Amino acid sequence: MDKLTPSVFWLLALLSPLNGVLTTVMFLIVVDFITGAYASIKLLMPIKSAKIAHTISKFFIYNLVIISAYFLEIHIVDEVPFLKIIAGFIAITEIKSILENYNKIYGVNPFKVLHNLLNQSGFKSTLEQLNKEQPKKEEQEKV
Repeated sequence: MDKLTPSVFWLLALLSPLNGVLTTVMFLIVVDFITGAYASIKLLMPIKSAKIAHTISKFFIYNLVIISAYFLEIHIVDEVPFLKIIAGFIAITEIKSILENYNKIYGVNPFKVLHNLLNQSGFKSTLEQLNKEQPKKEEQEKV
């Protein structure tokens, strides 16, 4: 046990910059699992062990991919933010799954609600007005 302790501390120190990213991904996976299980219960669908196994494998694979992206970015190609790109894609995938579960639970599609909100005439005209004003500000900065 005494020989293992320094190795564990070394590994934790090496991965400490990833603490926030790994915690966020783990949180999203857990929320996706909880909302998926709740949606299954609400729709009277059985919770299968294959779905649980999929969540567990997702947990390990996502974390390994993030750690790999971190080492790739730090030690090989530091000009490309691989960690942020890959973690962003993983987060978007999990959030999309959570919103789909939300739709199954409550019957409200958050994507359609957001789309309708953006297409409302008052909000749409405000966005158009902001887009018209933006070039004027850029022209003033050039002068």
